[in-house]
Amino acid sequence: MGLDREVEFFDEFADQADYDVLGERGYARLLAVFKESVQPRDGQHCVDLGCGTGAFTRRLRVFGLDLMGIDISPRSIERARSMQDGIRYEVSDITATGLPQGSFDVATLSGVLHHITASADRIRAMREAWRILRPGGRLFAFDPNAHSPSMFLYRDPRSPLYSSEGKTENEVLLTSDELTGELGESGFVSVRVRGISGTTFKYVKGRVARLLLPAYGVYEELVRLSPWEGRLGTFLVSTATKPEPNGPAES
Repeated sequence: MGLDREVEFFDEFADQADYDVLGERGYARLLAVFKESVQPRDGQHCVDLGCGTGAFTRRLRVFGLDLMGIDISPRSIERARSMQDGIRYEVSDITATGLPQGSFDVATLSGVLHHITASADRIRAMREAWRILRPGGRLFAFDPNAHSPSMFLYRDPRSPLYSSEGKTENEVLLTSDELTGELGESGFVSVRVRGISGTTFKYVKGRVARLLLPAYGVYEELVRLSPWEGRLGTFLVSTATKPEPNGPAES
């Protein structure tokens, strides 16, 4: 899976303020979908797997959750801890966290699955999330959508505007069919994967991409208001549930 390269990459960028690339409107969009789909309750235990420097983790505090962040990058965790936000952060592999089974109500995979190239390795991460969730616990993930025109132009090697800046060799664009199948194979039920837009960026690597950011913001709103958002939205949001004992066996 190239974990050493991932650690090196994220350690390198952990101290850069610009690494928190999503704009506040982008985070607000993700948090609104999180609230709608997960329906978090005050005091629930939530773990953010692949938390990086804690940018998304910290924003989950608005829901009154008891939060923990896990990431494989020591420098990212060091920076997250330096924020002194009251959240527990630990260095660990999200495919084998060592956390107790059934200890969380909510698990988030915040922009991490697309850093795992192989389907079998993504399933390992999903199964670990399944293991540490309580029965009835909810999973929430977001990743770049392979069917998004903007993601194709920016991150698909076949695109004339492709940029490899700020990207590791492990990264892939994912489809809703891939994620739906993998979540089902991992044991989750009530699986839903859909595209969303309105996820604006404040910073991207690459001079051309930065010049296009204002136009991208307008494009995001147009897609969000269109009937094609579920297919073409820039990010895929995945939600799923760990079944209760004797609960439904299929999603």
